[in-house]
Amino acid sequence: MSQSFVSRLEQFLLRVWYDGYKPAIWHRAWLSALEWIYRVVRVVYGHRRKVLNSKAPTTPPVLVIGNLIAGGAGKTPLVMAVCKALTDKGLKVGIVSRGYGRHHNEVMLLVPNEPLPDAKQVGDEPLYLCIHTHCPVAVAAKRAMAVNTLIETHPDLDLIVSDDGLQHHALKRQIEWVVFDSRGQGNGRLLPAGPLREPIDRLGFVDAVIASNTSIDELSLNLGQKPTERWHRVGVKLTGFRHALTGQWLDTEQASVQWPSTSVAAFTGIANPAKFFHSLSGNGIHAKQTIALPDHHDYADDFCKQFSEEVLITTGKDAVKLNPPNTRLWVAEINLELPPKLIDSLEDCIGPTID
Repeated sequence: MSQSFVSRLEQFLLRVWYDGYKPAIWHRAWLSALEWIYRVVRVVYGHRRKVLNSKAPTTPPVLVIGNLIAGGAGKTPLVMAVCKALTDKGLKVGIVSRGYGRHHNEVMLLVPNEPLPDAKQVGDEPLYLCIHTHCPVAVAAKRAMAVNTLIETHPDLDLIVSDDGLQHHALKRQIEWVVFDSRGQGNGRLLPAGPLREPIDRLGFVDAVIASNTSIDELSLNLGQKPTERWHRVGVKLTGFRHALTGQWLDTEQASVQWPSTSVAAFTGIANPAKFFHSLSGNGIHAKQTIALPDHHDYADDFCKQFSEEVLITTGKDAVKLNPPNTRLWVAEINLELPPKLIDSLEDCIGPTID
């Protein structure tokens, strides 16, 4: 399946799910038929029972940070923030990941301060997370195998965080967080007619609902659910840009002052590229050209050569796949601060280990 076809299909589905686009009647018919099949499969395979059975105390505690929707809602920044908050307190955290987009399936272990494989071997997100959190990361199609690998090699971990995996029921987990952004549940339908991987009542079984860059009131209205004390708002902020080769740093204000007369191109292969482009423009960075690529895009070695612009901007998850980096490339960096109540709720779940 060509990447151009995948990109067109992604854009078509995103318009249907989130933008209110009404496709032709035959498209609506096959989407509804596939949604019905998806519902039947869920019932036949006992998904609700598997949800209940996957929740259990674990040693060390396992925290799954996932989505109910397809298309990404901000899991990775939240994983990074949890790792930072706990490691700053002296705790030891490990990460497990599926490693989407990698070229083989064996279990891989990434260890900070040791030589790291490239993204084609482990996937973009695991490599990005290891580099930026300085935590060990185990990668496997079966996340339970990744957890076992982490425990065998790092038996002193205080917490294991699973980047995604809410629907991976073979993974035993003690804590579940679900992340939504401003798109909420989109059109409210199940895959592929809508973005929902599970019905919205799944929220009744999770430990926290995270509203990322949207208010709790707006999310409550979109989901048709009454918020509880388990709902928390977090803000993901673009903080600046780091030159991919030299490490030079520009905060957003410096960049907006230095680049207004400079031609800029921005590109990304993340699940919600519009969020990235809006963040740039909202901080005074106006790209002459923006390119949205399929999620987990596999970059050619000479990808950046196609651009004539003086400044190229991408995300950290894209940058780890651009080797060697282009001399014009700058990487957007973000920050997420966890609210104290969310940290407190995590402490309540994993025990009194946080001072």
